[in-house]
Amino acid sequence: MPPRLEPLFRETVVGLKRNGSIAVAAISTAFISVFLVGGALLINRQANLLIDALTGNVEVSVFLSDPVNTDNVTHLTSLLTTLPSVADVHYEDKAEACARFQKQFAQEPALVENTPCSALPASLRVKMRDPNQFRQVAAALGCTQDASGNLSCGQPGVERVRDNRTTLNAMFSVIRFFRIVVGVLAVIALIASALLIANTIRVGLFARRREIGIMRLVGATNWRIRVPFLAEGVIQGLLGAGIAILFLFIVKVTLVDPERTIVKFVPFIRNGDIVAIVPWLIVLSVLVSLGASLFAMRRFLEV
Repeated sequence: MPPRLEPLFRETVVGLKRNGSIAVAAISTAFISVFLVGGALLINRQANLLIDALTGNVEVSVFLSDPVNTDNVTHLTSLLTTLPSVADVHYEDKAEACARFQKQFAQEPALVENTPCSALPASLRVKMRDPNQFRQVAAALGCTQDASGNLSCGQPGVERVRDNRTTLNAMFSVIRFFRIVVGVLAVIALIASALLIANTIRVGLFARRREIGIMRLVGATNWRIRVPFLAEGVIQGLLGAGIAILFLFIVKVTLVDPERTIVKFVPFIRNGDIVAIVPWLIVLSVLVSLGASLFAMRRFLEV
């Protein structure tokens, strides 16, 4: 260690030992805050996984008028595949539509028996790359929505389009609301962390006011006095962040992993998701600790 830094490091260690209870309070505060922020980030990640699972199979159905014209099918398929939001277009003939209908309503035999396959229209099943852009399909086909909510299209061979826009709009509204709530919770946790750490630093400054006065009398500069407190704040923040990260792994192993074997169709967060947010949590803990320490010293340490 460079000779100039050794006294500062020694003072930081002495300060942590001398103010053990205050240091524990600061570490606990940092732990709670980082744990809350990390939890909010992981909840947001879990929501994204669920959203991807729910919207991964979103399709727009373009029902074709009878009799089906092969040229129209080719033209419509070529038109839709050029859209950047479309991943794939599959032509489903009447036989495929009948097989899917019978499988979907297998628990309602009366409905299956009374619905002839000839009544089911052929369609283009449009797989969306970005479910949020489902309106592009109707726009490309020249569709307009009437007062009752039905879509009528100008492209030849198209009988109607079903894009479930009411359901999708409601779902995306819920998703946006959920993300806003998670973001607000994370911001509140950060603000609470900064305020609590600043208060803890203030208590430490008050407890060592005599020592600070002596340092000023012997000619210590402002930053010479501040640096040990800043170092203490950063160390406390890092220790709290380390404990919080450990607890995030514990919560994931004890609460999330058991659900993975029970609810197999739902994707859950993995260790890699926690590892991905570790650098952000460490940076946040350092920035919040430094900011809170500087704020406390600016207000309560007049040097």
